[in-house]
Amino acid sequence: MIPRLKSLSIQNFRTIRGSVVIPLDAQVVLVHGTNGMGKTSLMSAIELGLTGSISYLEDQSKYHDFLTHIDTAGGSIQLAVEGMNGRSTGVGRVKFDPGSFDAMPALNAPDATFFSERCYLPQAVLGRLLDIYDQKKTTNSRLTEFVKELLRLDALDALVDGLDHALNVTRIRKLVPVYKQLEEARDLIDKQLERERSSVESARQATTQRITRVNELLAVLVPNAVPVDVGFDLAALRVRVGDRDKDQAELAIVTQQSSEVSSLLSRLEQTSARSPDAEIAALERDAAAIGSRYETWLNGQGAQITQALDALREFHSELSPPDGSSIEDLVQDALSWCIHEDDRCQRLLDQHGTASQQLTSATTTIQRATTRIGEINQALEMGAKDARTLAAALAGIAPHVEQDLCPVCNRDYAEVDGGSLTAHIAATIANLTSEAGRLQALSTERAAESERLAMARRDEATAERLVLQPVALVNLRHRQSAIASIRSRLEPLRSDAAYGQSLFAHLDIARRNLAAARRAQLQSESLLPEINAAVEGATGQPTTNFSGLREALEAAIVALSVRLRTVQAALSSRIAVETELEQYAREAQMLSDRVARTAELETRLATMKGAFSSIGEVREQAKTIATAATQVRSEIVRDVFSGSLNKVWRDLFVRLAPNEQFVPQFRLPNRADGKVEAVLETFHRSGQASGPPGAMLSQGNLNTAALTLFLALNLSVPSQLPWLVLDDPVQSMDDVHIAQFAALLRTFSKRLGKQVVIAVHERALFEYLTLELSPAFAGDSLITVEISRNFAGDAVAQPHFYVFEEDKAVAA
Repeated sequence: MIPRLKSLSIQNFRTIRGSVVIPLDAQVVLVHGTNGMGKTSLMSAIELGLTGSISYLEDQSKYHDFLTHIDTAGGSIQLAVEGMNGRSTGVGRVKFDPGSFDAMPALNAPDATFFSERCYLPQAVLGRLLDIYDQKKTTNSRLTEFVKELLRLDALDALVDGLDHALNVTRIRKLVPVYKQLEEARDLIDKQLERERSSVESARQATTQRITRVNELLAVLVPNAVPVDVGFDLAALRVRVGDRDKDQAELAIVTQQSSEVSSLLSRLEQTSARSPDAEIAALERDAAAIGSRYETWLNGQGAQITQALDALREFHSELSPPDGSSIEDLVQDALSWCIHEDDRCQRLLDQHGTASQQLTSATTTIQRATTRIGEINQALEMGAKDARTLAAALAGIAPHVEQDLCPVCNRDYAEVDGGSLTAHIAATIANLTSEAGRLQALSTERAAESERLAMARRDEATAERLVLQPVALVNLRHRQSAIASIRSRLEPLRSDAAYGQSLFAHLDIARRNLAAARRAQLQSESLLPEINAAVEGATGQPTTNFSGLREALEAAIVALSVRLRTVQAALSSRIAVETELEQYAREAQMLSDRVARTAELETRLATMKGAFSSIGEVREQAKTIATAATQVRSEIVRDVFSGSLNKVWRDLFVRLAPNEQFVPQFRLPNRADGKVEAVLETFHRSGQASGPPGAMLSQGNLNTAALTLFLALNLSVPSQLPWLVLDDPVQSMDDVHIAQFAALLRTFSKRLGKQVVIAVHERALFEYLTLELSPAFAGDSLITVEISRNFAGDAVAQPHFYVFEEDKAVAA
């Protein structure tokens, strides 16, 4: 079944308001409407229902927001298609509003692209079609892509495009990131190898220098030692060097002997040059004299100080017992405590006196306030309790008094002969008011006295806490007096305490010197055997071979110093050799590791260079294949441009514009790289090449050239979709052009079997095309649709159906 457009339903789409249904089930559908009635909207609705987009508006990213008619909330498009043989859903649906767009196109993606490029020519594209195909691009131009599609050059293009990356290393890096990583790895290994070789050379130099240093140390340690060279037996050399524990033990022995000899020399120098007995006797005499003076002090001023401190200890239990080494400080501390304690006692006594006075004053105030409050209470009880109320009552009665008759008892007040009743009531009111004021004053005074009484009682309670009891007061005064007495006794003894402490210090020094002299005497008696043993052990000679003990000890120190330096030098050399050997072992191992690392890097670098060499060979093969494929493709495309495409375009253009002397065509200039670049030009009918169409053709013939180019492209490909949709293609055409165009459309629809949908805006052209495209044989059909608007502004589509009817008159 041949694919066919069946019907189109539009609601509130662009300039079409309301709902219209356009029948499309005919070989030719001719649409007419004046400008602005919605012809272009109808054509765009067909494309939108088939493809889900409007191709010439794709560069405007937000055109979906403006598809809805401005006076409506939303719209829809529904397009029915048949005969797609499973390539279509049969119905294309589009729903849209200013905020959303939902399309379910009737065609799949390849058919939709074919329709937009080969079957549908919008009015907006007609004027710039030549510019679109004349883009100054190479093999990616629209026209070249069309020829590739026409000739099925996909496999050859895929081969050329796929091998194109092999022609340039930069493209290979983009296509295969691993290649770039491999290059970076190669460069990195190259740099690492250079560094490793430098490190190996440095390690060899360091090893050589280390061996030289070892030989120097061996010459010192073992005078007849044979020098070592690279690759010597490290373990055997360590055995030759020997164990340093023996040297360390000997060093410890010599150090100990030196220390003992130095100590004996020091002890010998401390021994006095004079007789030890005479020195001890002198020290004993000095100690006895100082002790006698200290004993005299203890029995005199010292006893007085002790008595005073003992008396003070009764009040100050924390006072330390007397001690000759700190008697002055003890007396000073006792005097300081006496001063502070006397001040404290005096503060308590002063506080007691102040509190006693406050207590007496508070007691007097309490008695007076209590008496006055009692008097006020008696006065308040004697006064009229309701004087103010009674005065108010009398004031209320006064206005009701007539003459001298009492309004309460109805008696005549004149009988009393005390004046008028009104005057008597006024006087009584005045007395009652005065009494009420006096009672108010007494109440205020009683409140004040009550507050004074409460304050006095608080002061009394505070003072009672601070007043001392008689016994405590007596004890405090006795304590203050006793401490003052002790203080007066200690004050004159302060200098005596300093003298006694000085005597005690001198006595202690004398006793210490005497004890040291006695110890020195004992040491000098035991020092000679030790000196003999030490000197003989250090020098191998007895002390009798020397002029004195001091000279013997000094000779022993010199001998031990020489031995100590010898042992230290041997031990230092042995340690240095062992250190150098350990360092040599580490450097030798490092050199071995670096040599192995260098060999590994060289192997890896050689492998990578071999891989790059193989890649280079493959690239050269790819270049050869790509060059051959490009030449073959270029030759095929040139044949198509020069042959079929230009021939069909020329035939169509000459048919519509038979009088035009310049015919447009595509020219394919030769390029050294074999690529194809299509260029638009014109040639004169005499065969002479001319300029581009824009410079040689009139505006009407430019539109004719664009229209015929579109039709030539449609005819040059297999009929994937047998549809031809043209939106007002007649632009600036004269009658001859129109007649030839009508004949061309008749050929497309009736001979080639294409379903043609065309929209025009001129009434005369619409009627002419209706006549020219009317059904000419059985099965042929024509639908004309006139689009207008009613008085409400809604779009109206009026279809008219034409079918073939045999002319019976002619047949007869």
